[in-house]
Amino acid sequence: MPQLVAAGRLFDVVLMPMSFGLEVLGRMVGDERFAVGSVVIGERRAKLGFLVGPGSQADWPGLVSTAGAADAKTWCLGKGGYLVAPGALVIHDLSIWWERGPTGEFDDLTSLSDLANAVGATWRDVQLTDAGAASLVGSAGGR
Repeated sequence: MPQLVAAGRLFDVVLMPMSFGLEVLGRMVGDERFAVGSVVIGERRAKLGFLVGPGSQADWPGLVSTAGAADAKTWCLGKGGYLVAPGALVIHDLSIWWERGPTGEFDDLTSLSDLANAVGATWRDVQLTDAGAASLVGSAGGR
């Protein structure tokens, strides 16, 4: 069964909308330079969370801003925050699951700087795609 786990001691968690988070995760998994740890998906609230090192909450806003994604809808929960974590058993009717589950090893946490860089690159791609679609719509509408 899912458990409420306090953030801030063993990990913090960077949350983002699920569709955007899946794009970020795909970018990170597809590039061996990125260190990706545990990732949880909450379908009911359409959120994806990357587990990162404790104390990351203070650094996240600056890192994601420097990466050019200050407007991306991401936030980091640390001390005082909680994560609803899936249980150890896979139960198929629950709306929360580990996309990349914890292994108990040192690599369970995602590198905060790698995550910020991946969020920035993905955010730029989204902006370019949105701008391209808007120009196509504008061109078609002017005929």
